[in-house]
Amino acid sequence: MRLLRPEWDDFWFTLALMYSTRGTCDRLRAATIIVKNKRIVGAGYNGSVGGQKHCDEIGHLIVEGHCERTLHGEENAVINTEREDLKDATAYLIGTPCYRCARILINSGVKEIKYLGEYKNSRGKELIRLLAKSAKVKLISVDKDPLKLIKQATVRLEGAGGAIRIWTENHSRLRGSSGTKPR
Repeated sequence: MRLLRPEWDDFWFTLALMYSTRGTCDRLRAATIIVKNKRIVGAGYNGSVGGQKHCDEIGHLIVEGHCERTLHGEENAVINTEREDLKDATAYLIGTPCYRCARILINSGVKEIKYLGEYKNSRGKELIRLLAKSAKVKLISVDKDPLKLIKQATVRLEGAGGAIRIWTENHSRLRGSSGTKPR
């Protein structure tokens, strides 16, 4: 059976999901992947300012119902991306952008913002669409099941030439007929 490669949007969202596992705020483990010409040019996840303690370590810093301990994935992605690479790029987000992050992405030159899942506590949701429309930036909510995206990637990796399949085959051979794990 030939396994199909993932569609580009599915691929970028799967990478964003994996990147979000580095997030350090359990209110929403978020991430942003910046893509231009089908190439990753930047990425970021939500985490504290460099060298500072994370929510996962010392708890949340709640201000007006929002955790302010971390930089958002969008902020870190823009910080981690060369300015020229942001111009006309697409941002793939885990969760709805807040108004501040939508402004940062739009101001940086991103021309398309696609987000997976809605974060119910996002600030300024009512203003984000108006801002995007005014700035001629596409804002697209994508309704895909994150678990299905991960499972599709796993199935592909279990197929011919996939890393999971190769690892499994190599380790099965190393165990030999004794059935014991190699040391």
